[in-house]
Amino acid sequence: MPQLLQFAFATSMATDCEKRLLKQFLDGIDTNGLCKIVRSVYHGGAIAVNSREDAELLLLSQPFSRVLSSKKVQTTVLLKFLISKGLIPTTDMTKSDLCLAFKSLVENQPDYIRPPVQPIQMSVPNNMLAITQNNNMMHTQPYQAATQQMPVSMPTPVNMALDKKSKKDRDNELLEEFIEMFAKHFYDLLNDLGVPGKNQLDTRHFYDNCTMSLKILGGSNEISETCEDSTSILQCLLGVKKEHILFFLPHLSDVKWKKESHGLVKVHIGGTLHQGVGRMVGIFEQQFILREDPQAENTWKILNTNFMMKSMDLITAGSTLSIQGPNQTNQLQIDNV
Repeated sequence: MPQLLQFAFATSMATDCEKRLLKQFLDGIDTNGLCKIVRSVYHGGAIAVNSREDAELLLLSQPFSRVLSSKKVQTTVLLKFLISKGLIPTTDMTKSDLCLAFKSLVENQPDYIRPPVQPIQMSVPNNMLAITQNNNMMHTQPYQAATQQMPVSMPTPVNMALDKKSKKDRDNELLEEFIEMFAKHFYDLLNDLGVPGKNQLDTRHFYDNCTMSLKILGGSNEISETCEDSTSILQCLLGVKKEHILFFLPHLSDVKWKKESHGLVKVHIGGTLHQGVGRMVGIFEQQFILREDPQAENTWKILNTNFMMKSMDLITAGSTLSIQGPNQTNQLQIDNV
């Protein structure tokens, strides 16, 4: 499962380059959105915000990690900003990954000054090694006598149970955030498939032996295709997109998913099909089976997908829509966790 890394950013006053980049990001958010972020960062309505200038002033006084980690900062907005700064995203990026990318962007500014490291020493048994952090490098060194003693309490069974429950809940939250990101990012890449210079779907997003069942219903015609590898899947999707000049608009507020006991994640996404501006020509439904890549930590790829597209005339006729794959891989019911 893609894991959200723990933030370890300094809580000191923001540097000039940090403020500059954060200001550029905030410029892309409307005033109402900024006020919501302020209320989230400052925990409620005790802070009165009367203008955009007031909102920016309050946010720029905070470390960027505190601002960007607010629930009111939309992941897609942050992703678009980082892409404009040269980020090449992957399908498994979480919001915390994006915050870390923003941190890296700050640290690569010409006027960035790295703050001094202030290690904390703890009293530990003599046969253990003390671990200190130097920038982003972790290393061990022989234990030295500590100047301060910090009490360490052992967790009680109740605390351990609470920690376990909290971790499970947190894992579900991370998985849900990842799936929301995946749903948005997949169709962005699909819509740009075949467009020169655009970031688009390629074989990295699929397992080599990924399979796809594609069905297109239109009038009295029915087109069915089956693909057995990632290359043929991309060729098939590109052909359909070009032939029918389609734009895929997913309905992201109703994405369904289910995690199986063996680690596979099933995702069901629906949406509408468009040609040009203001012309809706049909609907689609797509199911995915995702599996974590054992060779790349926190990286998920598509193992199987079933794709159904249906023209508007069949929709108005009232016939039902269902996805049928030849191997029936995706036929289990998918419900929200």
